[in-house]
Amino acid sequence: MDVAEPTLVQALRSHRGEVTCVDASIARMVTGGGDRTIRLWRWRAGAGWEEAAAAPAAHRYGITAARFAPTGVLIASGGVDGNLRVWCGRSLAARRLLSAPSAVAVRALCWAAEGARLLAGHDDGSLCVWNVSRGALLSRLTAHEGALHAVSVLARGALLLTTCTHGVLKVFDLAEVCTSGLDGSMVALEWRDGVHDLGALCADATEDGTLCATGGHDARVCVWRAVREGGVWSVRGAGVLEGHTAAVTSLRWASPLLASGSLDRTARLWSSAEGACLRVVHAHPRYLTSVVLAPDNAYLITGSNDKSIRMWSLGSFSLSDELEPACETLSHFALGDLEGIGPVEEEGPEEESPARAEECGDAQLVATVPLAHAGAVNCIAVSGRRLATASSDGSVKIFRWEEETSELVEEHVLEGHQYPVLAVDFGAAGQLLLSAGLDGCAYVWDVETGVMLRSLCVPSGSGEGGETGGGGVRGARVSPHRPPLLLLATDDGLAPLWSLASSDPAPRHVYTGHSEAVTCCAWSADGRLLATGAASGELRLHTPPPAALTLHHDSHAHDLGVQSCDFASPAAILELPQDGYFLATGGNDSLLKLWLIRLNEDGDRAEVRLVRQVEAHGGGVSCVRWGGAGALVSAGADRWARVWRGAGLEAHAAAEGSGAGGALAAALFADLLAVGSLGGALAVWRVPPPAARAEDDCTAPRFWGLAGVTRWLHEYVIHPPGALMTHEEKTVLMRRAQDLALTGAQLLDVPVDELLDDLGYGEAAPEDGQECSKQELERAETRARLRAELDWLRTDTTLLPSAAAPHRLRCPLTHRVLREPARAPDGFTYERAAIVQWFIAAEGAVSPVSGRRMRSVLVSPNYSLRDQLRTFIQENSSV
Repeated sequence: MDVAEPTLVQALRSHRGEVTCVDASIARMVTGGGDRTIRLWRWRAGAGWEEAAAAPAAHRYGITAARFAPTGVLIASGGVDGNLRVWCGRSLAARRLLSAPSAVAVRALCWAAEGARLLAGHDDGSLCVWNVSRGALLSRLTAHEGALHAVSVLARGALLLTTCTHGVLKVFDLAEVCTSGLDGSMVALEWRDGVHDLGALCADATEDGTLCATGGHDARVCVWRAVREGGVWSVRGAGVLEGHTAAVTSLRWASPLLASGSLDRTARLWSSAEGACLRVVHAHPRYLTSVVLAPDNAYLITGSNDKSIRMWSLGSFSLSDELEPACETLSHFALGDLEGIGPVEEEGPEEESPARAEECGDAQLVATVPLAHAGAVNCIAVSGRRLATASSDGSVKIFRWEEETSELVEEHVLEGHQYPVLAVDFGAAGQLLLSAGLDGCAYVWDVETGVMLRSLCVPSGSGEGGETGGGGVRGARVSPHRPPLLLLATDDGLAPLWSLASSDPAPRHVYTGHSEAVTCCAWSADGRLLATGAASGELRLHTPPPAALTLHHDSHAHDLGVQSCDFASPAAILELPQDGYFLATGGNDSLLKLWLIRLNEDGDRAEVRLVRQVEAHGGGVSCVRWGGAGALVSAGADRWARVWRGAGLEAHAAAEGSGAGGALAAALFADLLAVGSLGGALAVWRVPPPAARAEDDCTAPRFWGLAGVTRWLHEYVIHPPGALMTHEEKTVLMRRAQDLALTGAQLLDVPVDELLDDLGYGEAAPEDGQECSKQELERAETRARLRAELDWLRTDTTLLPSAAAPHRLRCPLTHRVLREPARAPDGFTYERAAIVQWFIAAEGAVSPVSGRRMRSVLVSPNYSLRDQLRTFIQENSSV
């Protein structure tokens, strides 16, 4: 390929520090720098790049990576702070804040599964996989020992290639990586040492994933090819490109060209077919950090340590050229597919409202009380719509949640403690409140009136009651008994227990045996068990009086100490076996652990088994509390509160602590999450329901689970126009798919004839002229349709130039050729991936026609446009 001598078109200088990353999508460009700022640029013919928006404090420290999603609708950024942020690609409005527990600096970002998954490589060699629409951490893989600077997706999403600063290259099955969970273990399909001397720094793959390039400190660019043999993908070396005289810092493909940037202050353009350097661009007076190559090879963009961005023409491109074609939205209207479609359900015109706060995952901030307390919020208890908070300022407050106004209304301020209050708990169906603190005292309050009903002084270390209190109280819980029992956890290593039925100032019983301070305590929902945890890391299980026994003792439940514990309600988790209990514990070792406890018939022996543990927070878990529907919330020293679901402790949502100091305490009530911070602020977040997460929202076929395959069968095999299938045949087909547990990867990789046979359609089609029954003809038609749809799934359309397609066959958001056209709620045609990201970017999406907010993201195929698309691709593609 002949490439003209690059000429400078425009130079930009707006970052106060090094430009660390650059990316472009049609007429928009994003840049990030060491000054913590992300900038969005728009192209205007005649003027060039003009700054459209900026986020001056996008991350706590410098920006390390920024990439547009394949649709161009979203932007992902990563920083030295270890966090990822997702932005609207058109306005740079914040949409998601993604923070993995104990995450260190982000060094590489890569979108996968048509933008439904975001992969991040970190300094500690770990790889995190995020579900972008939910903001959920799906898996965390300890991929390398060195810093993970290079992450690429190959083979149409089948393979993941990673390389690190130790020069090790690994290849994984990407679908398995995305479902491997948080335990960090997985075997690589391929492993190569010494790929780059002194380590790798960057990687990039072609759009179709057939080629990938890696660059490193050895100044070399290694090219890799994805090869499929016998239905199995592998990666082979395809050559080494040499010419740079210093480390290669950035790579970008736009077939047939590969662009590279280096510490030698040059950018180079390579021919992948010839393996030769076509052009050398002496781009900046200081080293290059990033390069971007236009999809049509019209221009090159370079970013540098000299704080500037430069754009280079590779031919006839100039400032006067357009980058984005004009788009009349109505030209994308779903053609010939409107019969039977009712009016779109839309909300009426809305009054202007304040901009919504940034979302963390799917959690939405709905209320804050910036100065709920003058000191840290150490504990939060909930009962119905009431919240009680315990604070280091010595006070306890009771709030009532007003759903209509989304406000926390202060009902009572309970004053009585002389030192910080560390624990608070509701009892007697929310009528009583127990509080305790470092003054060695505990108080019982009437919730309605705020009147103190009783005061308790903890016993001294001898275990005997007295007038003066013992050590401070770290935990306090009210039992479900009637009348209730009051359990405290004290600094003296004791867990005294009182009964409200007795007026005796001495405890009814004192649980002893802990070698250090008892830091937390909890009751089971039926009152048959209680748990205590200690600073020594001990965990003990007891029975209440009159037969007060210690049933279990684990001296090493958590390294560095148990900080919090809580029993799940038996009805909260469907996986809970009969006569079983789930106990969650959090410790200073950053771990969240789930224990399964079974009692014998007499209740005097307990079997305890650790069923799950996850690294929940960096620096320690300060709080764990169960909510409804199997939800567990934890708070920690990393400034986050996290919501987990089920016995698998699946990450569901996360919320940042409001105010200074992050999250110390958290609690769930209904679909709301209350978070208290070290700075005394109280925030309320709305958490998405479990049903919203159960959908198979990953649109790339390779990542479909059984739900995605079922949807595909319904839309393209069972219910398309002209399909002739009896109800019985439909039922049998769906049952076979379920019995086979079909996945998208199987639809793509298993031979078609084998799949047809497994689904019950392996017999030969009737010969011409052969007499057949109506049922046989219908089965033959279904078999042909199945084969056609499977062939279409395997068709690679990425090599077809979008410019060659009629406008109606392009996605109106990206202007790329449609892959799987779907009808949006307002009647327009989008790919599923594009419309899901559009809803994220637009906070629910406003119809470009009516200007009203649309309620639903549900889409269905536009069969008329589908047929036009397939006809066009068959006529214009050699694939």
